[in-house]
Amino acid sequence: MNRKWEKGIGITGALLVVIFLGGFAVTINQINMADFQDTIVPIFKDVIPNIETAEGLESMKTLGAWFSVTVFLTIIMVALGTLFVTRNKYPKRAAIFYGLAGLVVLIGSQLIAFPLAFIFFVVAGLCMWRQPGQQME
Repeated sequence: MNRKWEKGIGITGALLVVIFLGGFAVTINQINMADFQDTIVPIFKDVIPNIETAEGLESMKTLGAWFSVTVFLTIIMVALGTLFVTRNKYPKRAAIFYGLAGLVVLIGSQLIAFPLAFIFFVVAGLCMWRQPGQQME
């Protein structure tokens, strides 16, 4: 049984995590106070109190650091999951790693990126319950 759907969806989820969370992390970690005041503060001024201070910039950089770690751990989990599901050798182990990738995304993004985490939970479910001989259209 070829598990191309599980591998494809898992890799797509990892790419989305790299694009969204990684892009945010790179952008925020390279921003200076003047750019922060011009671009980020007007967007979040009504939602986050004291964002226009240096503490606000530090909070955003901390969030960017969390996202960086999340991206790194997600790539490792998806790589291991894809390795285990290749040629349908260990689908239950792959399900564990895809599920862990979902948890890492969920916790690392502080529940912000729950749609991305949902992708990994779907892949984990497919690895666990899709039986040999079942075809996906």
